Amino acid sequence: MDFGIGIATSSDSWKLAQRAEELGFTHALFFDTQMITGDCFVAMAGAALKTSRIRLGTGVLVPSNRIAAVTANTFATLNGMAPARIDFGIGTGFSARRVMGLGAVKLAEMEEYIRVVYGLLNNETIETPIEGKRRKIRFLNPEIGLINTQDPIPLHISAYGPRSQALTAKLGAGWKSFVSDAPGAMAAIESMQQSWRAAGRASTDLYATAWTCGCVLAEGEPADSPRAMAQAGPRAAVLSTWRVGRTPRRRHLRSPPRSPAMSRLRAVMSRPTRAI
Repeated sequence: MDFGIGIATSSDSWKLAQRAEELGFTHALFFDTQMITGDCFVAMAGAALKTSRIRLGTGVLVPSNRIAAVTANTFATLNGMAPARIDFGIGTGFSARRVMGLGAVKLAEMEEYIRVVYGLLNNETIETPIEGKRRKIRFLNPEIGLINTQDPIPLHISAYGPRSQALTAKLGAGWKSFVSDAPGAMAAIESMQQSWRAAGRASTDLYATAWTCGCVLAEGEPADSPRAMAQAGPRAAVLSTWRVGRTPRRRHLRSPPRSPAMSRLRAVMSRPTRAI
């Protein structure tokens, strides 16, 4: 089990990422909401220069915010600054598009976007529509070292419904979902596991990220203190942000308070046959 932190991106987000690394967190994920927070890639670059171990990713990137070729180039550039520490999280968009009066990006468009980004990162020649015409594009000189296309950049998809979960399973991507209570988390996990198995994938290969709101506690402060409850809400007070992968690792972090539902959820997550 890995613990990560989601960051409402700002110009000094590197400070949070740096402190999270010092505390043993494994991931720092940056919001891509251009009308609300700062730019995720600018913040990730700052964090890449100020950290050495923590993974840095988009949480999550919205495809319509930039063309796929630019995204591929940016990830490859960040991969040069923080080799093998970059994650590509993507979703169909909610906050970033809603504040501009737009709905979510279509799943087919997101799948095409992912295809182009990873084709370029794999140094392939990709044909894709650009300004109304099919065009062939590729990185022209990755071998001279201006970008890093050698170290892998894992894909993680924010998927809530059955169609997006099926796409996640089809692509063999990591899965992200926001949870607000243990029963809801259980239902989401089981739904994603069904899609994963339906795609013929081993359940132990699924890497999942559960998002929840939280609060950084002061030394000795209980999780249900008035301040914590006001900041994170009563449900979030009994949950923590976690990542579950193939190789659970122990971290010196304060555990969330126990509850029957939470105990059951953690038991499912630690069971090898149902690992997510």
